[in-house]
Amino acid sequence: MRKKQGLSMLTMILYVILFFAFSSIAVAISTNMNLRLLKEKGQIIVNEEFKKLEYNMLGSAKKSTTIDEISGKVAFSNGDEYYYNQNEGKIYKNDGVLVSDVKEFEIIEPSNLTYAPDIFLQDTDTLVDSVCMQVKFEKYDMEYSSQIFVTAGDGVYE
Repeated sequence: MRKKQGLSMLTMILYVILFFAFSSIAVAISTNMNLRLLKEKGQIIVNEEFKKLEYNMLGSAKKSTTIDEISGKVAFSNGDEYYYNQNEGKIYKNDGVLVSDVKEFEIIEPSNLTYAPDIFLQDTDTLVDSVCMQVKFEKYDMEYSSQIFVTAGDGVYE
């Protein structure tokens, strides 16, 4: 009796099906990992951008005696000006790009601060200039929204 040698048609079909099944699983796992890493990267970027904006605004406020809101711009007496370009999604400081990926930027009233205690407005010195801002960053489907409240001066009164 003669043995058949080589691959049968059924074996070839089985190999092709298994190859595509394992390839599909590998691609799905790789895509899932890439999306997860992209979201983590987006979260890092939006947090970094917010901290950069907050740090610069606090520095400008500390070196200033007054803060003015002029047609959407925040102007400090030390010469620093911050403004939001909605078309580009960027906040500028003194005509240079400070932060990107900004989805919203709005100057708000202190009474609209979200997590401020009820006594906050009573304890706030109305003679000291201050400004409140609502800002939202978005990158790779990750959003970060927060509020910034700064007062002029460094808190040391002579």
